Amino acid sequence: MMRCLLLALLLITPLAQAQLSQEELQTMLADRIEGLKFLTKNGMLLQAIREQNRAQRSLDDIKAIDAEWRAGTSPLIEELQANKAGKFLKNIIIQQADVYSEAFLTDAQGANVATYPATSDYWQGDEEKFTAPFNDGKGQIFIGPVEYDESSDSNAVQISVPMDYNDNTIGVLVIGVKVSVLEAEKLQSAE
Repeated sequence: MMRCLLLALLLITPLAQAQLSQEELQTMLADRIEGLKFLTKNGMLLQAIREQNRAQRSLDDIKAIDAEWRAGTSPLIEELQANKAGKFLKNIIIQQADVYSEAFLTDAQGANVATYPATSDYWQGDEEKFTAPFNDGKGQIFIGPVEYDESSDSNAVQISVPMDYNDNTIGVLVIGVKVSVLEAEKLQSAE
């Protein structure tokens, strides 16, 4: 009974960012990060990134697409959810909607390759969730701060994992994990 009450309170109480330290997040996300590392070996996702990287869009072109994307007028918004990689990410999010809020894949410049649901912008290349894990092509895992995710109406933390091919980082996979799940797991482990 007490467990149900605690879980109910957790679900209706907004999470304050201070409740989970970065160290706690890393510990709680360790298993999920291992699962995401497995996804980084997916040949279809790697191929989608490699194809987009070969296109070698200029930064000016990427920023023009980003402006259209932010205005909601870019046809890429639908295309990047409907391509093979976008459908793959959508399947992950829908099957585990109680855990994950979003997923997107970027190329080497931080431009979206696939996304579900649509991100607020097309170009991630100027954001820490891309720059830190891309790490000048050397790759490293990045765990962002707890933030409100409007698309899922929940507090979430983004995990960014480098996508490597031939020992070089060619893009980044970003997945949002709902913090309510982490808090529930924390309560369960405390019992």
